[in-house]
Amino acid sequence: MMRYIKDKWGKMFMKILRIKAYQLFANYRKPMSYNYWDSYPLPPLSTIRGWFHYVVWNGNKDENRHYIPISMSIQGKFSSVIQDLQTLIKFDRKRNTKGEIVIEGFNKAFSKSPTYVTNIFDINLHIYIKAEEHFLHRFIENVFKLEYPSIGRYEDLVRIDELKIIEPEPIDLYEEPHDIYYGIYINKKTADYFGLRGINYRMNFKYDGDLLNKTGLRYFERKDIVYVDNAVLGEGEILFDKEENRVIDLVGD
Repeated sequence: MMRYIKDKWGKMFMKILRIKAYQLFANYRKPMSYNYWDSYPLPPLSTIRGWFHYVVWNGNKDENRHYIPISMSIQGKFSSVIQDLQTLIKFDRKRNTKGEIVIEGFNKAFSKSPTYVTNIFDINLHIYIKAEEHFLHRFIENVFKLEYPSIGRYEDLVRIDELKIIEPEPIDLYEEPHDIYYGIYINKKTADYFGLRGINYRMNFKYDGDLLNKTGLRYFERKDIVYVDNAVLGEGEILFDKEENRVIDLVGD
């Protein structure tokens, strides 16, 4: 179920970056939601993967950039969900209708329309990222150099409260069950293993760069995950962050 790296003494260890962050509000938009911008309860896998790569590769300016194998555990709590009515301004196809505003040189029409947007409010995030250790250090060095960090939309600013590389330990929950008092994305196999129920998602994770270059389209590899909160884990082994009293179930490569 889990893979570990063993040192010469046989002790199991793993280097993981722990990010503690806060957002006043955010929209983690679900794909295919257009007239109504729905939101995931926590940042999706592809958003965190993209954010990590963007920071590591210095805003995509590094000529040696390439895909970094990565896995993550995304967790958090929020206070409420707000349905907001906003005006969506976009460039759209020409319809040759009366009063249409056309952007010359781009052959696009300027349009605006009312749109309902789901905003998640008062979000406390715990994000665990596993990648090669030098990339974790590079993320720590670069995260404040480019611009003020955001997760979700560009305007969804994030306050980063902690960046720390930790070594979580596997624990057996048979004698001491763990109460999940926070929201967390976990692998579908993990949910089945512990008998957990929640909201099932087939979530975008990464896309094929070669196909993107050939077709201009992003074909995503997807992961089957379950969003769980207010549950009890027992009778099994899982990674654990003792400092924060949180389980870690890594999703990704």
